[in-house]
Amino acid sequence: MKRSQIAIAVGVIVLAWVAVVPGIVGMRAEAEFGKMDQDALGSSSLPISTKLASFQRGWFSSTAKTEYAISMGAQPVRLAVTHQVNQFAIPFYRWAKITHTIALVDDKGVETPLPVKLNASSDKLFFGGLSTSVAAPEIDWQNQEGLHIVGKNLNLNFHGKSGETQKYELNLPSLSATTAGTQINVNLSNLNLNGTYKDEKSATDTWKQDGHIKLDSIEAARNGNAFLKLQNLVMDIDLKDHGNNFDLVYQTKIDKSLFGDANGVVADDIHFDFSYLNLNKDGLLKIQAASKAFYEAAAKAPPVAGADVAAVAAPDDSTDAKLAQKKAQMAMLMQHAGELAASSPGFRIDRFSLKTPNGEVAGTFEVNLDGKGLTPDALTGDNVMALLKEKISGKGSLTLARDVFLNAFEQKNAAAPAQRQMKENQLKMYVNQGYIKDDGKQLSLESTFGPQGVVVNGKRIM
Repeated sequence: MKRSQIAIAVGVIVLAWVAVVPGIVGMRAEAEFGKMDQDALGSSSLPISTKLASFQRGWFSSTAKTEYAISMGAQPVRLAVTHQVNQFAIPFYRWAKITHTIALVDDKGVETPLPVKLNASSDKLFFGGLSTSVAAPEIDWQNQEGLHIVGKNLNLNFHGKSGETQKYELNLPSLSATTAGTQINVNLSNLNLNGTYKDEKSATDTWKQDGHIKLDSIEAARNGNAFLKLQNLVMDIDLKDHGNNFDLVYQTKIDKSLFGDANGVVADDIHFDFSYLNLNKDGLLKIQAASKAFYEAAAKAPPVAGADVAAVAAPDDSTDAKLAQKKAQMAMLMQHAGELAASSPGFRIDRFSLKTPNGEVAGTFEVNLDGKGLTPDALTGDNVMALLKEKISGKGSLTLARDVFLNAFEQKNAAAPAQRQMKENQLKMYVNQGYIKDDGKQLSLESTFGPQGVVVNGKRIM
């Protein structure tokens, strides 16, 4: 084939790509936006409803508008998002680039810009899925009460295919918050979050979720005097699927800390690992769905400001119907909570340890709810506390260096020896009563609790 023929063939392909493909991309984009009412967030367990308000399709670009309602109280937060779809495809990279403009919507439908300028866009990837980026170069927001938040270079990225596992990463180099009245100032430095997440819609699926949080430092001060410092905080989160149930496991480590003023409590190498155990998938999904329905129903009938008191005092049939509906929804929530309780959930502190100038502290704790024999309708508003008292049991242990107890919160003055002697006397009393064991270097106790009472170091105290 001659060079001229090759050039003509390439030119035809490029012309077809430029002239035809954008129109096809636009038609596909219209179809995908049209599914938002049935798919995406609208059918998820999250308290968010969404709908497509409009779509104007062009050959090379299109404009879509979506509306979101986040129902977390009596008054939902409403957002309107305008999507500018650039349908010029880049082979082997993306089919389209979508730029998002987000606005707040009030009760009258009036749109106002967000208080923080966001640069948000998504690439519809060539081999499937979306890659979305949200950036806020400058954060400077203040409310009427005097809370002032300032930050820089917030970046959030997440990507993945719809209905599959999503990957996310957030970076925030700095953030500070200051209150006007009490002059409390909180500063964060180098916050990073990353992990994977999937909005699960079925209890039969294998659930997957993990996360990693890293924070270089956080400091809090009141009127210029620091009362909290944490350095090098790291937390790992992992979901462990066990078929019908799952565990959520958290592992936390802090290199250095200060609680209080310069003479406060200093602790290094802090470990705090804890787990939520035997959480039932089906029960949790039902609770989330019922909670979402409850908030959405409440949002449809918000209280009217300045309503006539007499009218409120004399409810009509519609008011009675709404109250009956709320009671039915709460009863449904309690039933689903009963399903969750029937799986025998638990909470466990797998590891708690820290090092202080006076020695080390370590402990564990566990509490379990025995769901054996519980039916979904076992929980009602009147019997929750009695049932918990009957079904809950657990255990805990604590060990600490002797000097941690004796020197804790010790005042650096002439009264220190007398204070130490008083603590020695208190310790001797606790040891004689059997509440604490003392081997001369460490203090320790072990405790169990349940329907039969509380036992400390083998001695029943309740």
